[in-house]
Amino acid sequence: MTTILIAVLFVLQLLSFYFIIILNTKLAKFKDLEKKQERLMREMDDSISLYLAEMKDENNRLIQALQVVPKPQKTATVPQKRAASQNNQGQPLAHKESQTKDAGRDHEPRILMPKNIVANAYSRQQVGATSVQVTSPEPPPVQKEEPQPLTLEQQIVQMAKQGKTAEEIAKKLQKGKTEIELLLKFHS
Repeated sequence: MTTILIAVLFVLQLLSFYFIIILNTKLAKFKDLEKKQERLMREMDDSISLYLAEMKDENNRLIQALQVVPKPQKTATVPQKRAASQNNQGQPLAHKESQTKDAGRDHEPRILMPKNIVANAYSRQQVGATSVQVTSPEPPPVQKEEPQPLTLEQQIVQMAKQGKTAEEIAKKLQKGKTEIELLLKFHS
C-alpha cells in the first residue's frame, strides 16, 4: 500500500514538473512578444519623429525661400515700386538692409513678404483652402475660377469619409497601404 502511495506521489510530482516547464515556456514567449512590441513601438516613434523633423526642415526651407526674392532688373515697373513703398499691413516690404548694401550698385531693393502672411498662406494651403486673398489697393480683374483638382491628401481624406478602407484607397491611387494609413492617422 505504501508503494502504491509512493508511486502515485512520484507520478504527481512528474506531472507538476511537466506543467511547470510548460508554464515557463509560455512565460518566456510572452516576454519575447513584449520585447518585440516595445522595439516596434520605438521604431515607429523614431520613424514618425524623423518624418516630422523632415517636414519641419522642409517648412523652414520654404519660409526662407519665400523670404528671399530674386533681385529685379535695373528698371523697375510701376507695380514693383508701389509694392516696395507700401506699409506693413499685409503688403510686401522693401528690405532696408539690402538698400544699404546695394546703394552703391544702383539696384532696386529686394521685396520680402512678412512672415505672418507666409505662415497664414501655408496654413491655409495645409487645411485645403483653394485660394489665398491678399488685399491690394486695386481690385483684381474678375475671372471665373476653375475648380482646382484635389491634392492627393484631399483625395485620400475624401475617400476615407466615403467609407473606403485604406487598402481600397491605396489600390485606387496606386500608393502604399502604409502610406495611406499614416496619412489618415495624421488627418484624424
